Parts: sequence; structure tokens; C-alpha cells
Amino acid sequence: MKQEIIDGEEAKRILDSEVYQSAIQKLADGYQSQWMNSRPNDVNERERVYVKLQILADFVSEIKSVMQTGQMAKHEENKNEAYKTVGTHY
Repeated sequence: MKQEIIDGEEAKRILDSEVYQSAIQKLADGYQSQWMNSRPNDVNERERVYVKLQILADFVSEIKSVMQTGQMAKHEENKNEAYKTVGTHY
């Protein structure tokens, strides 16, 4: 559980990073521009760009998942600590 908390905190730092946010936005904007500016008959290019957009979305989703798992682990750890504290007062 401790490693999940550490990973979750690192994922949050990444997600909150301006460099990360800027890089993700630049990639997404670039891919969308490629898709929108592709030639009408260039289906293969649009499919290639679509796959890039999906991979980018999966990457962002995975980092968010790590962050959320860490937050849940931290909450669970805090709850367990509270139970231990309450249990010693009886």
C-alpha cells in the first residue's frame, strides 16, 4: 500500500506539472490538426492519427488511474490509523 501512495503522489505531481500539461496539449492539438487537415481521400492518414489520439488518451488515463489508486490507498491508510487511535482510548 505504501508504494501505491508514493506512486499516486508522483502521478499527481506529473499531472499538475505545467510542462506535462503543455506537452499533452501540444500533442493533442497537433494530432487534431493533422486529422482535420488530411486530404479527403487519405483514410489511412486519419486512421493513423486517430490511433495516436487514442494512445495519448490511454496514457493520460493511466497516469490519472495511478493517482486515484494512490489517493484511495492513502485514505485507507489514514482510516486504519484512525481506527488504531480510537481503539487505544477504550
